[in-house]
Amino acid sequence: MNTPQNLPDPSDKEALRAWMRANRGKTPGHEPVRSADELAAAQRRKLQKAVGLSTGRAEAGPARRSLRLALEGTPVREHHVESSVLGHWLVSFQETVTTIAHALDESRPTHDYGPLPQAVRKATRLYAAATFPSSYGMVLEEAPADDDELPLPEVASTESLLDRAMGTVLDITDRAEAGPGAVDAVIETALPLGGRVFNRLAELTEVLADSGADISLTWSSPYSGVRASRLGTGSAQRCRDALRAAQPEERQELLVGMLVGGSMLRRTVEIETTDQGVITARVDHEVPSLLGAYANHRITAEVLVSTVRSPHGREHHSYVVLNLSLYEN
Repeated sequence: MNTPQNLPDPSDKEALRAWMRANRGKTPGHEPVRSADELAAAQRRKLQKAVGLSTGRAEAGPARRSLRLALEGTPVREHHVESSVLGHWLVSFQETVTTIAHALDESRPTHDYGPLPQAVRKATRLYAAATFPSSYGMVLEEAPADDDELPLPEVASTESLLDRAMGTVLDITDRAEAGPGAVDAVIETALPLGGRVFNRLAELTEVLADSGADISLTWSSPYSGVRASRLGTGSAQRCRDALRAAQPEERQELLVGMLVGGSMLRRTVEIETTDQGVITARVDHEVPSLLGAYANHRITAEVLVSTVRSPHGREHHSYVVLNLSLYEN
């Protein structure tokens, strides 16, 4: 605290202003705010303190989602990997995750052409972190929280778009290693996601097939815990060949049947038809509103049907509802 003899003469306005400028930042923790950015930072610190989060950078926040990947095989030698193989894999993997996330994102329309939304790219960014002992191993982490975002543990532990996309990737790699019927299982999983995802998965498996590499993936998330999967060269080659050959063909079709159910999580409805049984179709509308208006009613549905024939001759179909109305005789 300043002693009285350090104070300027109150009648000397200029001296008083100079003294105030010189002493305004001397109290620890009460530095003056000189810009809008500094004001926002000060408000964030107060909010973090209010919810019990430390503002120190050294303090660990919520566990960050991460993927441990281990490459083995021809391009790996003495814990070193060919940079072209690693680079191609990382670029293709990031694009695959982002494309799948776009197909799964209910908050915006999905399309197979044009640029992917920046919001989806931001939500699925992966950062290369430390490597670990393996034939060749490295860690990919989710993007750190922006400065204007509060790292709340309750939010971090809920399912994110990245969680859903990564879960779908591991579903596909698991099915690719499932033995007989693996190719059909991969096509069945990928088909509802659209032609763009087909192309990305073909590019991703091609990296392993052409280089002779195997890969092990271990996903860690506050939401889903730890999950591991593996994709070998042979399985990658079979999937690559099938995905390249089996590009989806689309046609519009009119279905008549009973709306018998739906899923808000998957954003789908179930239509019971007399000739094709129960068909599950994706919708761009809110599922509860559709069920409220049409549940247990006979309806007419205009749908977009995507069809793929696997190398074994089996046909796979995916349905998207374009228009829905009550059936009229």
